[in-house]
Amino acid sequence: MMTTFDSFTKWCLLFTLVIFINCDSSSPTLPTPVEEEEIPVTPTTPIPSITDQASIAFYNVENLFDTVDDPSNASDNEFLPAASKAWTTERYEHKLDNIGKVIQGINYPWVLGLAEVENRKVLEDLVNSERLSDQSYQIVHEDSPDHRGIDVALLYQADQFEVVEWSTHSVQIDDPNINNFTTRDILLVKGILKNTTTYLFVNHWPSRSGGTSQTEFRRITVATRLKELVATIQADDPSAHLIIMGDFNDEPTNKSLSEILGVQTDNNNLEAAQLYNCTSLLDKNGEGSYNYQGNWQMLDQIIVSANLLDDNNALQVDNFHVYKAEDLLFTHPEYGVSPDRTYGGDNYYGGYSDHLPIFVELK
Repeated sequence: MMTTFDSFTKWCLLFTLVIFINCDSSSPTLPTPVEEEEIPVTPTTPIPSITDQASIAFYNVENLFDTVDDPSNASDNEFLPAASKAWTTERYEHKLDNIGKVIQGINYPWVLGLAEVENRKVLEDLVNSERLSDQSYQIVHEDSPDHRGIDVALLYQADQFEVVEWSTHSVQIDDPNINNFTTRDILLVKGILKNTTTYLFVNHWPSRSGGTSQTEFRRITVATRLKELVATIQADDPSAHLIIMGDFNDEPTNKSLSEILGVQTDNNNLEAAQLYNCTSLLDKNGEGSYNYQGNWQMLDQIIVSANLLDDNNALQVDNFHVYKAEDLLFTHPEYGVSPDRTYGGDNYYGGYSDHLPIFVELK
């Protein structure tokens, strides 16, 4: 006959077994969330530099918001200390330090395009952060009408790149499902790079949220607007040097880029004014800057006018890279190696971004 003590022990063991089974059966889809007190608030070890060459880079930094409420932008409400994301000063400073580590690791690009920045303040905080304060980065930025309140921007080293003028270009998208749909402006910066007049475009095209095919028309609309801007410049100067960078939310072979913008993926026998996608070779080899459920996608790209591939040109780009430093990655239990992001929903992971940075070297 079982005693009261034996019965109690049996039920305790059974309860423990049930808890163990339930915990073990749920596999995480992202890194384990980090408790706020575990966040380092001082700079961590630098990432080893991948290049000693001068470079031009682009980085979607995943929701770089400050911690101050902007009454004119309801979309920043989730990035406040009291919000569900608990976006505190410590987390914000850790994010700035992470981005600074990336910029160090690319050997401080002469020119750096950024996407998903909230305002000029976050850019000023970034360039004045401990890792970057001695680099004297300057800022080109203007608030755009994007419905999420995020913009593109350009950082540049003034002793290497001289800004002559800049402008932003809005895109009107007629969306049958969303009234007054707004997206990021295209940023166009004209400047002098290595004694050569150069036109730089920074882009962040509408996302694929809602379905790639269902949202394609939005990206085609932006591609059409960008094509108009390129055509205007080349009509005045057929030999203009163009560098187009951004998160296009499409891959090099998608219609928006290959057909509408007319970007080539083969650099053989190109005319000087044609556009070439520097990501093409890595994209064909299955590389990417963004991982969607185990599928690497080359959403972030640098596109150049073909004259920048000419060995005889005063300015030349070479060696496109996706910057895959180990610190920027984690291993997903189902989808493998992926970018180590800052948030997944409201879960804080303390990573860098859901995108990897990209860059080309200058010769």
